[in-house]
Amino acid sequence: MKQSRTRFFDTLKYQFLCCHPLHCINWEVIPTHLTWEQQQELIEKTVFHPLNQKQPIRISYQLNFLKRLIEQLERHCDEVHDIVYESYCSVQQRVAQDTTEKYAYKHYQQAALDISLTLRESKSFVAEGTTGLCSWQASIALADYLAHNTDIVNGKCVLELGAGTGFCGMILLQCSDVRHVLITDGSYECFELMKENVRRNFGDAETCDDGYVVKEKLLTMSVLEWGAVDEMIWPNSFSTDIILAADVVYDDTAFDSLVYAIDYVFKMKEDACEMLLAATVRNEYTLQKFLDLLSSWNFQYVDRNVTPVDKCYFYWDRTTPVKIYHIKRHS
Repeated sequence: MKQSRTRFFDTLKYQFLCCHPLHCINWEVIPTHLTWEQQQELIEKTVFHPLNQKQPIRISYQLNFLKRLIEQLERHCDEVHDIVYESYCSVQQRVAQDTTEKYAYKHYQQAALDISLTLRESKSFVAEGTTGLCSWQASIALADYLAHNTDIVNGKCVLELGAGTGFCGMILLQCSDVRHVLITDGSYECFELMKENVRRNFGDAETCDDGYVVKEKLLTMSVLEWGAVDEMIWPNSFSTDIILAADVVYDDTAFDSLVYAIDYVFKMKEDACEMLLAATVRNEYTLQKFLDLLSSWNFQYVDRNVTPVDKCYFYWDRTTPVKIYHIKRHS
């Protein structure tokens, strides 16, 4: 019983810190008849967690989280601890102030991988004319897939296209033996946010001409517009082995430039590289249109299974399915 409760508390902590959608949390498995001490522990692991106190997640999320938690506690406990209600009132008082803030934080923690990653990101899905200033579910799904399959990137040079906040590349640095990660985005605003997030998470890393050295692994950042990939100045000794891209195939007006960039990088390696593409399937027709375009450029792709819920290291909204494709081209 104690082991089950501890597992639930830890799961809820991880989900809270990364703002996992409330409708995706299994509230029905909350342990019944929690004592006051256990309720206090639950609050201390979530709302009062040191990361949330120092770099708070969205206030609106915290408020709705506490609403749902209170509903469950009132249903299953003889008495609800005052600290729960006090936490709700305290967060509620910050709602008006929070409406003026454009950015908030998310914290991705996974003890099994010794990972702790904090992202500052936009609270809006679209900001500054781009969708890349916040993390998307396909990026998290791709990072989870790679965390389970580190052999794909170990010892390799990895190029990420449309990296946005830099989430996936930074996860690789923490959980794999990747040789060099180059995270890129066509938006200057995303590039600046990536730099900020890298400094936040790897502030103690050694700097070099091309970027950062993190435990003998290189991390480089660059602005890269897909249609202008031929103007890219590549870091010294970087030669792409793996291309990563997540949530980049929602806008068919960008497909030609994206495939042009993929083709350019493959040709640089004489097709001796490969790609992993993660896509949230919002519109099957749009996704298939991109896959057909890939095929017309002589690329082959196969499905890879996303990580099952019961085995995932990170959490993402599975209401809309995510697909991961392994892409190659034979000379």
